[in-house]
Amino acid sequence: MSDFADNLSRARTHIEAALIARAMEDAAFREMLKADPHAALKQLMGNDPIPSLKIRVIEETAGEVTLVLPRSIAEDELPDELLDIASGGISFTAFFPPGGDFYNEPGWRTSCAKK
Repeated sequence: MSDFADNLSRARTHIEAALIARAMEDAAFREMLKADPHAALKQLMGNDPIPSLKIRVIEETAGEVTLVLPRSIAEDELPDELLDIASGGISFTAFFPPGGDFYNEPGWRTSCAKK
């Protein structure tokens, strides 16, 4: 996996974990996340890094398991929704507040530290 794809994967994992943790503890936030994921993301992070990206939130019910298969992307393919990032239109820093201000999570300097 390229550094770009690896960093994007780490950013997504970090954001998803923070969204889920907040939704598990805050019923109002959970409802907002289900009704308007972009508003919830903006509330959590202070911005919406990719407003054009479609976000679907599915709540599992008792006796159900939801398995999400990520889109298969060829190593040389870049999805349309990521072209802004690749072209410099959006920085990875847009995904993380510098000091880790949202929901007790570390900032981007910690999360995306070089190996």
